[in-house]
Amino acid sequence: MDKDIQRFIDYVKIDTQSDDQSFTVPSTAKQLNLSRKLQADLKELGIDSELDEFGCVYARLDGEKGLDPIGLNSHVDTALECSGENVKPKIIENYDGGRIELGHGYSMSPAEFPTLGDHIGDTLITTSGDTLLGADDKAGLAIIMAVLDHYVSHPEEKHHPICVLFTPDEEIGRGPDHFNPEKFGAKYAYTVDGGVYDEIACKTFNAAHADVILHGISIHPGEAKGKMVNASDLAFAFDHALPAEKRPQFTEGYEGFNHLVSLTSGVDEAKMHYIIRNHDRAKLEEQKEEFRKAREAVLKAYPGVTIDLSIGDDYRNMKEVIDTCPECVEKVCKAYEKLGFKPIWKPIRGGTDGAGFSFKGVPTPNLPTGSFNHHGRFEYLSVTEFKRIKAIVIEMLRAE
Repeated sequence: MDKDIQRFIDYVKIDTQSDDQSFTVPSTAKQLNLSRKLQADLKELGIDSELDEFGCVYARLDGEKGLDPIGLNSHVDTALECSGENVKPKIIENYDGGRIELGHGYSMSPAEFPTLGDHIGDTLITTSGDTLLGADDKAGLAIIMAVLDHYVSHPEEKHHPICVLFTPDEEIGRGPDHFNPEKFGAKYAYTVDGGVYDEIACKTFNAAHADVILHGISIHPGEAKGKMVNASDLAFAFDHALPAEKRPQFTEGYEGFNHLVSLTSGVDEAKMHYIIRNHDRAKLEEQKEEFRKAREAVLKAYPGVTIDLSIGDDYRNMKEVIDTCPECVEKVCKAYEKLGFKPIWKPIRGGTDGAGFSFKGVPTPNLPTGSFNHHGRFEYLSVTEFKRIKAIVIEMLRAE
């Protein structure tokens, strides 16, 4: 098997799911199993690395003096929505465009997942139906290792100094928390953590969250008339007081959303957690105000109850930083053009460690990996796109 793909398969077999309920760093010790594997693979290439106390792996491949050091980052953890334990990747060669039987009663076809139709004739790597694949972001890890392997194996090809960083806990938003830009050493960098090979991102949401605690009035149901106020009713009323059209299932592109992530409820008390997103900071502030208005509306409709509302900011749109570093965008454009591709600049409808890195002084756009349907059992990797991105990153790092 191709060694780049073998690395990817080796990586996805290591369970690295993070845990948003944990307060350790990293949030799960099992992430370090992959971090140490990456260190071993770097050592085989003759590249020294450091695994710091926060689970971050730093490494560097020296390049031509006088050229800007360029960083590459991917994360080791996988998402919480679906198990990452005992992943059994399936390889489908020369995909014929039909239905793929994953296993455990699950299948997928272009009818449900249209991107599959773009990969007829390609080799795909899928799940076995009972776990996620982990291409988010182990495909990124494998691409970075493949790029390093290329330049180590071809010392005659001159390149920029390459700064490498593998981080834990990206999926729970903590990847940049302990990022050390001085140790990293890059002037600018790229997260390799996207999807379609030609979609590049230098814009993220501005992000906030809202926590709502609604206090009802609990009375025995047999004597509740005119007295009980069920906190669950308050929760439903609060959610309905927010604009329905701003729920994520009704938005796309640059449209922001309010997303009810969790609700725990009883008669006496209900707790709700929302994430609030918009690429436009002014519109994000308008959405925050909608939460305050919803609180007032429910209080007016249910006299005598109390509602605690807490709103906080999480991260900002990294575009404002990347705009100060046009060379990191130009590098991408030149590499794509030289290889005969055309990049599409799309906003990330989510977060990225690159936003945190950017605001800590290292502008960091996001590059793709060739993986699709992340965070679930229908995740898959296109080997053609994976190889294409490897070639693009090699070209980006080449000394001009």
